[in-house]
Amino acid sequence: MKTGKAILLAGLFITAIVLFTECKKDYITGGSVQDVDQYTRTTTYDVLKSNALYDTLVQLIDAAGLKSKINESNNTFFAPSDYSVRSYLNQRTLAAQAINQYAQWGMDSLIYYLKNNIKGTADSLRLYLIHKPLNFSVLTSTGAVYPTELAGDSAIVSWEFTRNSNLGYSSLVSGVPQLVYFTQLWHHYDVSEATPAGDVPPNIGVHTLCKTSGIITQTGIMNALDNSHILFFYGTKK
Repeated sequence: MKTGKAILLAGLFITAIVLFTECKKDYITGGSVQDVDQYTRTTTYDVLKSNALYDTLVQLIDAAGLKSKINESNNTFFAPSDYSVRSYLNQRTLAAQAINQYAQWGMDSLIYYLKNNIKGTADSLRLYLIHKPLNFSVLTSTGAVYPTELAGDSAIVSWEFTRNSNLGYSSLVSGVPQLVYFTQLWHHYDVSEATPAGDVPPNIGVHTLCKTSGIITQTGIMNALDNSHILFFYGTKK
Protein backbone atom coordinates (compact mmCIF):
# COMPACT_ATOMS: atom_id res chain seq x y z
CA MET A 1 0.00 0.00 0.00
CA LYS A 2 1.46 3.34 -1.05
CA THR A 3 1.66 6.27 1.37
CA GLY A 4 -0.52 9.23 0.33
CA LYS A 5 -2.90 7.00 -1.56
CA ALA A 6 -6.18 5.55 -0.42
CA ILE A 7 -7.50 2.36 1.00
CA LEU A 8 -10.56 0.65 -0.44
CA LEU A 9 -12.66 -2.08 0.95
CA ALA A 10 -14.45 -4.37 -1.55
CA GLY A 11 -15.53 -4.50 -5.31
CA LEU A 12 -16.05 -1.81 -7.92
CA PHE A 13 -18.60 0.73 -6.76
CA ILE A 14 -19.34 -1.44 -3.73
CA THR A 15 -17.58 0.12 -0.75
CA ALA A 16 -16.84 3.28 1.10
CA ILE A 17 -13.88 5.35 0.08
CA VAL A 18 -11.00 5.55 2.43
CA LEU A 19 -8.51 8.32 1.79
CA PHE A 20 -5.54 8.90 4.07
CA THR A 21 -4.26 12.09 2.51
CA GLU A 22 -5.54 14.39 -0.19
CA CYS A 23 -5.35 12.55 -3.51
CA LYS A 24 -5.60 14.83 -6.54
CA LYS A 25 -4.77 12.28 -9.21
CA ASP A 26 -6.80 9.27 -8.12
CA TYR A 27 -10.25 8.18 -7.09
CA ILE A 28 -10.93 5.32 -4.71
CA THR A 29 -12.91 2.18 -5.33
CA GLY A 30 -12.91 -1.58 -4.95
CA GLY A 31 -9.56 -2.45 -3.40
CA SER A 32 -7.20 -0.41 -5.56
CA VAL A 33 -6.39 3.16 -6.49
CA GLN A 34 -7.86 3.96 -9.90
CA ASP A 35 -6.05 6.28 -12.30
CA VAL A 36 -7.95 9.48 -12.94
CA ASP A 37 -7.33 9.16 -16.69
CA GLN A 38 -9.63 6.15 -16.84
CA TYR A 39 -12.73 8.34 -17.22
CA THR A 40 -11.45 11.78 -18.20
CA ARG A 41 -12.48 11.17 -21.79
CA THR A 42 -15.89 9.77 -20.82
CA THR A 43 -18.97 11.80 -19.84
CA THR A 44 -20.60 11.26 -16.47
CA TYR A 45 -23.66 9.77 -18.22
CA ASP A 46 -21.49 7.28 -20.11
CA VAL A 47 -19.63 6.29 -16.93
CA LEU A 48 -23.02 5.39 -15.45
CA LYS A 49 -24.06 3.60 -18.64
CA SER A 50 -20.91 1.47 -18.59
CA ASN A 51 -21.69 0.03 -15.14
CA ALA A 52 -24.51 -2.49 -14.61
CA LEU A 53 -25.11 -1.14 -11.10
CA TYR A 54 -26.59 1.99 -12.70
CA ASP A 55 -28.53 0.62 -15.67
CA THR A 56 -31.88 1.40 -14.02
CA LEU A 57 -30.69 4.88 -13.06
CA VAL A 58 -29.74 5.51 -16.70
CA GLN A 59 -33.31 4.58 -17.72
CA LEU A 60 -34.64 7.13 -15.24
CA ILE A 61 -32.28 9.85 -16.46
CA ASP A 62 -33.42 9.17 -20.03
CA ALA A 63 -37.10 9.22 -19.04
CA ALA A 64 -36.63 12.52 -17.21
CA GLY A 65 -34.74 14.03 -20.16
CA LEU A 66 -31.79 14.93 -17.97
CA LYS A 67 -28.87 13.44 -19.89
CA SER A 68 -27.63 16.87 -21.03
CA LYS A 69 -28.07 18.27 -17.52
CA ILE A 70 -26.06 15.42 -15.98
CA ASN A 71 -23.32 16.08 -18.54
CA GLU A 72 -23.09 19.85 -18.03
CA SER A 73 -19.54 21.00 -17.43
CA ASN A 74 -18.33 21.32 -13.82
CA ASN A 75 -21.24 19.40 -12.29
CA THR A 76 -20.79 17.07 -9.36
CA PHE A 77 -23.25 14.17 -9.51
CA PHE A 78 -24.13 11.96 -6.54
CA ALA A 79 -25.33 8.76 -8.18
CA PRO A 80 -27.96 6.53 -6.55
CA SER A 81 -27.54 2.87 -7.48
CA ASP A 82 -30.15 0.44 -8.77
CA TYR A 83 -30.51 -0.76 -5.18
CA SER A 84 -31.69 2.73 -4.25
CA VAL A 85 -34.28 2.62 -7.04
CA ARG A 86 -35.52 -0.82 -5.91
CA SER A 87 -35.87 0.41 -2.31
CA TYR A 88 -37.88 3.37 -3.56
CA LEU A 89 -40.23 1.14 -5.57
CA ASN A 90 -40.72 -1.14 -2.56
CA GLN A 91 -41.54 1.82 -0.33
CA ARG A 92 -43.98 3.24 -2.88
CA THR A 93 -45.68 -0.16 -3.18
CA LEU A 94 -46.10 -0.40 0.60
CA ALA A 95 -47.60 3.10 0.69
CA ALA A 96 -50.01 2.25 -2.14
CA GLN A 97 -51.01 -1.04 -0.50
CA ALA A 98 -52.08 0.84 2.61
CA ILE A 99 -54.94 2.07 0.39
CA ASN A 100 -55.29 -0.91 -1.96
CA GLN A 101 -53.77 -4.21 -0.85
CA TYR A 102 -53.28 -5.30 -4.47
CA ALA A 103 -51.50 -2.16 -5.62
CA GLN A 104 -48.01 -2.36 -7.14
CA TRP A 105 -45.55 0.42 -7.88
CA GLY A 106 -43.06 -0.71 -10.51
CA MET A 107 -40.60 0.75 -13.00
CA ASP A 108 -43.36 1.41 -15.52
CA SER A 109 -45.12 3.63 -12.97
CA LEU A 110 -41.93 5.50 -12.12
CA ILE A 111 -40.95 6.04 -15.75
CA TYR A 112 -44.47 7.33 -16.52
CA TYR A 113 -44.18 9.80 -13.63
CA LEU A 114 -40.73 10.91 -14.80
CA LYS A 115 -41.71 11.37 -18.46
CA ASN A 116 -44.69 13.48 -17.44
CA ASN A 117 -42.96 15.12 -14.45
CA ILE A 118 -45.94 14.25 -12.27
CA LYS A 119 -45.58 15.86 -8.83
CA GLY A 120 -42.14 17.09 -9.89
CA THR A 121 -40.71 13.56 -10.09
CA ALA A 122 -38.39 14.32 -13.03
CA ASP A 123 -37.12 17.48 -11.36
CA SER A 124 -36.38 15.49 -8.20
CA LEU A 125 -33.38 13.86 -9.88
CA ARG A 126 -31.80 17.32 -9.87
CA LEU A 127 -31.29 17.11 -6.11
CA TYR A 128 -28.31 14.83 -6.84
CA LEU A 129 -26.58 17.53 -8.90
CA ILE A 130 -24.44 20.39 -7.61
CA HIS A 131 -23.16 22.83 -10.20
CA LYS A 132 -19.64 22.99 -8.83
CA PRO A 133 -16.66 20.61 -9.19
CA LEU A 134 -16.37 19.30 -5.62
CA ASN A 135 -13.02 17.58 -5.63
CA PHE A 136 -11.22 16.58 -2.43
CA SER A 137 -9.23 19.83 -2.29
CA VAL A 138 -12.35 21.96 -1.65
CA LEU A 139 -14.08 19.65 0.84
CA THR A 140 -13.76 19.89 4.63
CA SER A 141 -14.51 17.54 7.50
CA THR A 142 -17.11 19.99 8.84
CA GLY A 143 -18.85 20.27 5.48
CA ALA A 144 -20.36 23.16 3.56
CA VAL A 145 -23.86 23.86 2.25
CA TYR A 146 -24.36 23.94 -1.53
CA PRO A 147 -27.50 24.61 -3.56
CA THR A 148 -28.48 21.64 -5.68
CA GLU A 149 -29.97 21.92 -9.17
CA LEU A 150 -33.43 21.32 -7.69
CA ALA A 151 -35.04 24.72 -7.11
CA GLY A 152 -34.99 25.71 -3.44
CA ASP A 153 -33.03 22.62 -2.40
CA SER A 154 -29.63 22.39 -0.72
CA ALA A 155 -27.24 19.76 0.62
CA ILE A 156 -24.10 19.54 2.71
CA VAL A 157 -21.04 17.85 1.23
CA SER A 158 -18.35 16.83 3.70
CA TRP A 159 -15.14 14.78 3.82
CA GLU A 160 -15.19 13.28 7.29
CA PHE A 161 -12.65 11.39 9.35
CA THR A 162 -13.69 7.96 10.57
CA ARG A 163 -12.40 5.61 13.24
CA ASN A 164 -14.89 2.94 12.28
CA SER A 165 -12.98 -0.26 11.52
CA ASN A 166 -15.78 -1.33 9.15
CA LEU A 167 -15.04 1.74 7.06
CA GLY A 168 -11.30 1.26 6.80
CA TYR A 169 -9.82 2.56 10.03
CA SER A 170 -6.97 0.60 11.58
CA SER A 171 -4.57 1.40 14.40
CA LEU A 172 -1.83 -0.08 12.20
CA VAL A 173 -1.81 2.95 9.89
CA SER A 174 -0.63 6.44 10.73
CA GLY A 175 -3.42 8.36 9.03
CA VAL A 176 -7.13 8.49 9.76
CA PRO A 177 -9.34 7.65 6.75
CA GLN A 178 -11.75 10.24 5.33
CA LEU A 179 -15.08 9.53 3.66
CA VAL A 180 -17.26 11.77 1.51
CA TYR A 181 -20.84 12.30 2.71
CA PHE A 182 -23.87 13.86 1.01
CA THR A 183 -26.39 15.30 3.48
CA GLN A 184 -29.76 16.18 1.99
CA LEU A 185 -31.34 19.05 3.93
CA TRP A 186 -35.06 19.35 4.60
CA HIS A 187 -34.63 22.57 6.56
CA HIS A 188 -32.02 25.30 6.99
CA TYR A 189 -28.91 24.23 8.90
CA ASP A 190 -25.95 26.35 9.96
CA VAL A 191 -22.99 24.07 9.45
CA SER A 192 -19.93 24.93 11.56
CA GLU A 193 -17.23 23.26 13.65
CA ALA A 194 -19.76 23.17 16.51
CA THR A 195 -22.52 21.79 14.28
CA PRO A 196 -20.84 19.69 11.55
CA ALA A 197 -22.59 17.71 8.85
CA GLY A 198 -22.30 14.50 10.86
CA ASP A 199 -24.45 15.99 13.63
CA VAL A 200 -27.42 16.98 11.44
CA PRO A 201 -30.59 15.85 13.29
CA PRO A 202 -32.85 13.42 11.36
CA ASN A 203 -35.66 15.97 11.27
CA ILE A 204 -33.32 18.41 9.49
CA GLY A 205 -31.57 16.19 6.97
CA VAL A 206 -30.31 12.76 5.89
CA HIS A 207 -26.61 11.98 6.20
CA THR A 208 -25.57 9.57 3.41
CA LEU A 209 -22.21 7.92 2.78
CA CYS A 210 -20.60 8.01 -0.66
CA LYS A 211 -19.16 4.53 -1.16
CA THR A 212 -17.02 5.76 -4.06
CA SER A 213 -15.95 9.34 -4.63
CA GLY A 214 -13.72 11.59 -6.68
CA ILE A 215 -14.31 10.02 -10.10
CA ILE A 216 -13.22 12.72 -12.55
CA THR A 217 -15.09 12.47 -15.84
CA GLN A 218 -14.91 14.47 -19.04
CA THR A 219 -17.73 16.69 -17.79
CA GLY A 220 -17.35 16.82 -14.03
CA ILE A 221 -17.09 14.72 -10.89
CA MET A 222 -19.10 11.68 -9.89
CA ASN A 223 -19.65 10.16 -6.45
CA ALA A 224 -21.59 6.94 -5.80
CA LEU A 225 -24.07 6.96 -2.92
CA ASP A 226 -24.23 3.97 -0.59
CA ASN A 227 -26.63 1.20 -1.66
CA SER A 228 -28.71 1.77 1.50
CA HIS A 229 -29.85 5.13 0.13
CA ILE A 230 -33.49 5.34 -1.03
CA LEU A 231 -34.10 7.20 -4.29
CA PHE A 232 -35.30 10.78 -3.72
CA PHE A 233 -34.77 10.13 0.03
CA TYR A 234 -38.33 8.80 -0.07
CA GLY A 235 -39.80 8.12 3.37
CA THR A 236 -36.78 9.48 5.23
CA LYS A 237 -38.13 12.94 6.02
CA LYS A 238 -39.03 13.14 9.72
